[in-house]
Amino acid sequence: MKKFFLALTGAAVLAGSMTVTTPEPAMARHWHGHRQVCRVVVTKRVVWRHGHRHVVRYKVRRCWWRW
Repeated sequence: MKKFFLALTGAAVLAGSMTVTTPEPAMARHWHGHRQVCRVVVTKRVVWRHGHRHVVRYKVRRCWWRW
């Protein structure tokens, strides 16, 4: 069970850390002045183990483009 949650959190972190590739040179002028903002968000999940409440915390990187 523990391995499953570790794999789950690992996948979430990997998905968050995948960087957005820069567009082709034709779009470079358009993207000038735009910048990517990344925030590390700690998300929590409540899991019931053996009748006890257990909180799993993992960090997810959220990235988006900003003008």
